[in-house]
Amino acid sequence: MAKGRKRKLGKRTKTGQLSRAGLATARIDRGNDRAQAMRALYGDNCSDAIGRAFERGLLGSGTEAKSMLDTARAIHRAYWAWYANGPVRCALADRSGVAVQNDVERERRQEAWLNDMLRIAGRSGHSSRVLFDQLVVDINPDCGPPWLDRLLARHGSDDDWGRLSAALVVLAECAGIRHMEAKCA
Repeated sequence: MAKGRKRKLGKRTKTGQLSRAGLATARIDRGNDRAQAMRALYGDNCSDAIGRAFERGLLGSGTEAKSMLDTARAIHRAYWAWYANGPVRCALADRSGVAVQNDVERERRQEAWLNDMLRIAGRSGHSSRVLFDQLVVDINPDCGPPWLDRLLARHGSDDDWGRLSAALVVLAECAGIRHMEAKCA
């Protein structure tokens, strides 16, 4: 009776080791059928609510829509970096590959920017801030918020369009652009 790990399958050399011939062809996992359908529908923007809304044209069009998308993603990244874990640090190196130096001033500016964005978001009132958070801050990798899912499926009600519009007014103010009302897609 054998003990330990199961023997790996594959061709073997004369010495009994796994053959390395043909290892250059890596198998790419594209996910399940639903993941492939989401990528086909939304492209690279399928992994967050704001990206799905952008791909469907719910943020508008042109540079203003792209600016709103970029601002929303920057707020999302900064929010979760600061309020979930604190600033991202590594004991070995930063993203550029050089030794870490505490850049306190840069971190202070980043936190001040995030606080300014959240202050802007809070000025519109509690209900608008909740809708903004659902669209921008909350983690919605596959679906959600429900009102956005209904709009993306083209089954949205007037209330859903109102929710989207309220969230986009706040986001446009954060992005520093003049926002037009959301249009039915």
